[in-house]
Amino acid sequence: MANDHSTFTLNGETIARIRDALLIGLAAFGEIERLSAVQEIRAMKGKPVKKDLRVIHPTGASDTVSRFADALRTLG
Repeated sequence: MANDHSTFTLNGETIARIRDALLIGLAAFGEIERLSAVQEIRAMKGKPVKKDLRVIHPTGASDTVSRFADALRTLG
């Protein structure tokens, strides 16, 4: 299968909006990680969070932060 490497140009405003969206996503991901750690600590202390209040990891992937970094790096 051939790779389609289309080239296009983004203007400064578009890049700024994409960068802002990526930073919001990265901050949200950090908050999910923080809340997940709190859940783990509570569980270890015998005080688990109720099932309907548990944070669910949106990606379940270990490379999420790297993917955000790659996207930001690509924008320059």
